[in-house]
Amino acid sequence: MRRWLTAVALLALLLPSASAAQGINTNVALAVAEDEGIFRSQLRYRQATDDPLGLGRELDALVAPQTLVYGITPRLTAFATLPILAHRRLQLGDGSVDKTSAVGDFRLLGRYTFFVDDYAPLSTRRVALLAGMKFPTGADRFGTPSFDPIFGAVGTWAANRHELDLDALYTVSTERHDFEAGDEFRYDLAYRYRLWPERFGKRLLQLNGILELNGRWAGKTRMDGANVGASGGNVLFLSPGVQFITKNYIIEASVQVPVWQDLNGSQLEDDLVAVLSVRIPFELF
Repeated sequence: MRRWLTAVALLALLLPSASAAQGINTNVALAVAEDEGIFRSQLRYRQATDDPLGLGRELDALVAPQTLVYGITPRLTAFATLPILAHRRLQLGDGSVDKTSAVGDFRLLGRYTFFVDDYAPLSTRRVALLAGMKFPTGADRFGTPSFDPIFGAVGTWAANRHELDLDALYTVSTERHDFEAGDEFRYDLAYRYRLWPERFGKRLLQLNGILELNGRWAGKTRMDGANVGASGGNVLFLSPGVQFITKNYIIEASVQVPVWQDLNGSQLEDDLVAVLSVRIPFELF
């Protein structure tokens, strides 16, 4: 695990140069320039203490998704993401504690922007399709043994200081080794407002406020031909955030607060998810 975290830190230090805004927890349809890329290192801290069984179970976990984004053409962009479970602590009802760290399932996505309308300065309307695959690279309890296709769509509307993003992404879980995780559906809506500057000058600095709705649904897991009762369900987060943009990097933070949870069985309900990330743009050639 230390090798993974050290490699991520070194990569973040070595990559150079500039980028554009987008949602923190929401996909966008804005293109990445051809032969340019973005490295995004994110930390996601989850706390869940609402135990429906009343046994005092508690969970806190720190996940670090590492993402490389590459512009293949002006309309086609590739995304490669590897989540790293840096820390997971589960306190059980009998007072015992289960701790673990692991590498998760690798995801490869492509985004093709098929509709582009740059109708005014700093203003655009864009729609894109997403497709890819989840690969079984993760460890037990932080991954599944199947190859799962992913598909979806995303739209972006931007007008000077305002931006609106809407996405939907579906993962089709397949069965392998008598195990099948439930299908997953995520849907997001993000509004971004440029707080500063009111008008751009010579300095390429920008401060954005972001408000998102992030929804997640999952079907029940099946194991040995039977449903797992404590699996699947729905959760909807309200996620305020802030984003600081410079020529050479982007720093962003968000807090996801659950406003609706409907989980199956005895699963712990979330208290919050705190997000901190840095994006570093670079050129390959």
